[in-house]
Amino acid sequence: MSTSLSEFKPILPQPSLLSSADKERVAEIAATVGAAHEHGCIYFGICNNRLKIGAVEEALERSLAAKGIAISRVALAERCESEAGPQYRVQISDPVTYLSDHAQPERELFFIHGLPELIRAQTDGDYSKVAPVSQLLNYRRELFHDRALCAFFWLDPETVAYLMQKARDFWSFRSGTAYFLEVEEAPENRAVGALREESEATTRWAGDLEEKLSLLAAYRRKSPADDNAIGNLLLDIGRLYVERHESEKALDALHEALMTFERLGLKERVRDTKGWLASAFKDVGRLDKAEGYLLEAIEFDERSRSQQNLGADYGTLSQIYRARGHLQEAEKWLRKAIEIDEGLANEPNLATHYNNLSVIYHGRGRLQEAEKWLGKAIGIDERLGSESNVAAEYSNLSQIYKARGQLEEAEKWLRKAIEIDERLGDEANLAIDCNNISQIYKARGQLEGAEKWLRKAIEIGEGLGDEPSLAIRYNNLSQIYDARGQLEGAEKWLHKAIEIAERLADEPKLATLYSNQSQIYDARGQLEEAEKWLRKAIEIDESLRDEPKLTILYNNLSQIYRARGQLEEAEKWLRKAISIMEPKGPSAILEGLKRNLETLSRERQLQTVPKSKIPNGPTKGL
Repeated sequence: MSTSLSEFKPILPQPSLLSSADKERVAEIAATVGAAHEHGCIYFGICNNRLKIGAVEEALERSLAAKGIAISRVALAERCESEAGPQYRVQISDPVTYLSDHAQPERELFFIHGLPELIRAQTDGDYSKVAPVSQLLNYRRELFHDRALCAFFWLDPETVAYLMQKARDFWSFRSGTAYFLEVEEAPENRAVGALREESEATTRWAGDLEEKLSLLAAYRRKSPADDNAIGNLLLDIGRLYVERHESEKALDALHEALMTFERLGLKERVRDTKGWLASAFKDVGRLDKAEGYLLEAIEFDERSRSQQNLGADYGTLSQIYRARGHLQEAEKWLRKAIEIDEGLANEPNLATHYNNLSVIYHGRGRLQEAEKWLGKAIGIDERLGSESNVAAEYSNLSQIYKARGQLEEAEKWLRKAIEIDERLGDEANLAIDCNNISQIYKARGQLEGAEKWLRKAIEIGEGLGDEPSLAIRYNNLSQIYDARGQLEGAEKWLHKAIEIAERLADEPKLATLYSNQSQIYDARGQLEEAEKWLRKAIEIDESLRDEPKLTILYNNLSQIYRARGQLEEAEKWLRKAISIMEPKGPSAILEGLKRNLETLSRERQLQTVPKSKIPNGPTKGL
């Protein structure tokens, strides 16, 4: 049973001050700080409301306390009013040295107040001048990394513009920028302003990619080159491209970053880059490449005993095995990830792991277990205010109801996910949910509605250039045409899907697509072509050891031989399908296969060829 938000006590304080977008940002910052015990991190917070600043700090303090991370507050300078105008009292002129000297052995996050006031004091309010503190931050930024310092600087919009111009190296070195702005517009325009704030990307500041590309071009022109800065920019650019599903650009940037860090001998940065390369290759279905880089990252993390990284590594390795259909191996690695992150009290990661464990149980048809683990994930993310994760989990809950045939309940949860995606402006996940609601309409036989939602998903995916997802959606559109009996249209869209999957060398998808191509030829009565494409699918899935798919494919090949009257060969392939299912115990699939075998055996005894073949097994969707 899923867990509702009302059963949990919210940990975020003053909910009236923190919007859902604010809570999302707080959860992201807490996750970043929690993962930064080896490399440190720098966050810039932009806010024009002191009450909200206090609410954000209190929320982060409570969230980080569960991870054993303390909070320290530092004031660099303060504003004092006088008859002559505002004056600025400097308390700490060198924040980098201060933080380095006062950092405790235990992990902590410094909230830094007063940087705008310190800059104004050092420039007499003339932002065309260079403040000494901006030079210190620029030239000593690596100390944050070397000492694993975590700092959160509160800024105002003027100081943001100043740092971008006068301290560009420090600005680009940050882990993220979080906006907590109040909307100060007239009442009739307030809803528009609020909508704009809610729809900002919550994982990264919207201008990061363009800014970092511009900085990279500037650093390439410098002589001598600052290879370390170039490598860090390439790594961050590659990560952003992964998040945007622009996989080829991600791989180009990450490969160059890897070569740069290897040349400089920066082992930890090499490890970080390999971790992101694994994610990029996984997203395009190149699972062997992904696993290779990930195992190298795991070797480093096991050697350095980096529990935080190992939890993420094992979770990603689990996803690779799941993509291959190796669900038992996927669960083994995911359980290791859960054990680590439960020990670290890393709730954001645990929510992800619980969701992924639910997906594995769903893949096995164990829907009650799937719902149980998904409920745990939803409980955490609702409590943390992680709206984008909650949307994904609602979408997965919809899939569980769909698998039970409860289509009305499935649609209800999916529409809740779509509502969140649209509010956050999360196009990538909105496209996934549009695809999924299309499948619900298709299950009801409402093909017109199914096509409408699917074409919306395709339109978004084409705009994002998200080829791996487009291969799925083109295949699903092919299935709609196939359900109408429009085989020419079905084949056209299927070929577009195959073209992408072959270019990306995405073997799991290719196996499914080749099987569906076989089904089209089978429907036309072109059994020789049907067999050719089916054997291509079988060859891939045998190499991947994807037993659930092989059961279907062996059964389908058996039916092709049966239609030709080659009953001995048909029985051979049917027995191969049964041999996969029998060790797993009784099931509806196994009973169906055995009934087919009984029918086939009777036909062989009578030495007759059936006038019409038994329909193939179900078309395997993506």
